[in-house]
Amino acid sequence: MNYLIRKTASIRNGVRHFSRFVRSIVFSLRSIRYLRFRSIYTIMVNQTRFTGVDALPIIISIALMLGGTVIIQATKNFPKFGIEGFIGNLLVIIIARELGPFVTAMIVVSRSGSAIAAEIATQKQNKEILSLELMGIDTRLYIVFPRILATILAIFSLIVIFDLTAFAGGYIISLSTVFIPAGIFVQALIDAFSFKDLLITVVKSLIYGILIPTICCYYGFMPRSDFQIPIFVSRAVVRTLLILFVVNALISVLFYF
Repeated sequence: MNYLIRKTASIRNGVRHFSRFVRSIVFSLRSIRYLRFRSIYTIMVNQTRFTGVDALPIIISIALMLGGTVIIQATKNFPKFGIEGFIGNLLVIIIARELGPFVTAMIVVSRSGSAIAAEIATQKQNKEILSLELMGIDTRLYIVFPRILATILAIFSLIVIFDLTAFAGGYIISLSTVFIPAGIFVQALIDAFSFKDLLITVVKSLIYGILIPTICCYYGFMPRSDFQIPIFVSRAVVRTLLILFVVNALISVLFYF
């Protein structure tokens, strides 16, 4: 009982502290007009390159395998006659709505989220963040804000590439089991897509792009010694993934139920 009370209090204090961190970022945006774009340009470019471009090989590889797996399971477990009639709906429901955005977010958290937390924690221990503060630079605006913009752009691009690659991979794999003319396959995908599917991709990109760098930056500022850096980097990844699971379920419920 005492353990539950202490755990509840710890969670409540953590939520309160994170809320203050988010408010500090929002308040920092009021002074964005004083921040020169050139000063954050390099951070945005480097973060976009690492989060987006450098992640392309793993994104494409996983998307090809996932798209192929979905088609193989469909062709083995459903009748082959008339498969072209529901293959578009199947890919849109499984890939575009759920697995595409979520798997992409998981990869971004594993690669970029952990790197963000480790980088900020190291900068803090090396007194680099303190030096910025002594020069009068708002570290919330200078460090967190460009990473949020870069992650939103990168994760939206990666989701689109993931979906297209999974569709292409699924079609190529399907040719080995059942022949579906390319025109019919493309038309089935177009017919299966709705405005709601496009909207949910944009919404998830925005929410994931904001949550991932914000949570990881929050834990990056937490360590007080070099020994605590791996501890808080691990917490950043695990708790970001947990929150993404919850958010993904909520978005699906709100949009489709």
